[in-house]
Amino acid sequence: MPESPGIVHPMKSALRSKVGATAALALALAAALPGRSQDAQSTEPAPREQIPQARVPDGDGFKNDPGYLSEEVTFKAGAVTSKAYLALPKNKAQGPFAGVLISPEWWGHNDYVRMRADMLAKLGYAALAMDLYGDGQKAHDPQTAIKLDGGLKGNQKEMAARVLAHLKFLAARPEVDDNKIAAIGYGSGGDVCLQMARNGMRGLDGVVAFHPFFTVVPSQPPIRRATARVMVCDAREDPYVHLRKGKVEAFRKEMARVKTDLTMIDFPNAMQSFTVPGANRVGEKFRIPQAYNQEADTRAWGLLRGFLQDLWAPAGEAAESPPAARRQ
Repeated sequence: MPESPGIVHPMKSALRSKVGATAALALALAAALPGRSQDAQSTEPAPREQIPQARVPDGDGFKNDPGYLSEEVTFKAGAVTSKAYLALPKNKAQGPFAGVLISPEWWGHNDYVRMRADMLAKLGYAALAMDLYGDGQKAHDPQTAIKLDGGLKGNQKEMAARVLAHLKFLAARPEVDDNKIAAIGYGSGGDVCLQMARNGMRGLDGVVAFHPFFTVVPSQPPIRRATARVMVCDAREDPYVHLRKGKVEAFRKEMARVKTDLTMIDFPNAMQSFTVPGANRVGEKFRIPQAYNQEADTRAWGLLRGFLQDLWAPAGEAAESPPAARRQ
């Protein structure tokens, strides 16, 4: 994958006698939260041409788009007030629809997760872009993102309560089939979803994590078996993960402890935020190692579509595991 001007490729740096300045900064940012690595994502709207079927967010968002309906929603989520975004298929008569929760990167609830919600609605899902920080809070720099993300993940009980509130809100909507709920997450938000799967959250059928940091902890109270099916799209050139020896192996062991149905899929030429158009620009701005990869993004979206179709397919009709998948 070509390097972007102004950003040091971290994996090449690692092959030399010392880690380059960019990777070193990445590891310093990751170390700022105990036991947590972080990511970064552009707060700018995604370029229209880089994601098939996506529409660039416009202000309050998409009320007149012919492919879906959308709604600003507000409700209590744990100790905060969530200002989330709901996207629905246009033809409600075809419902009820399976629901998908979307957990954002460490920047919080922004245009990117809303765009993904719209894309899912066009595919026939009811999608809720979550606001896990509350009150629509967003970060515009890594320092603020570290503070917000650390506050969320520093209290596992409160984090679970916020996610569960979003799940219950989505399941209670008349347009939604409350027996069919999944969650997807990006970067740090991928870890949120993986933790909910590890916790055995009731009502959660499946989880897909894109370029996560593979940090999960034992659930409280303990459980014997995780019920959600899990797929992880692993950015193999992500220094937040793959310069830290044993991180992925520790994640696998933790998920295996609760007999998780886990599929790991390698993305060999992908870095952190490979699904996020504009990630290169923000990486250059803050000197953090991340890059958009259009080919990997397209592949990951296709895998998500297949995963969701299989998740709720009638018995005997599920497709085979995706190519290059490693079922654990």
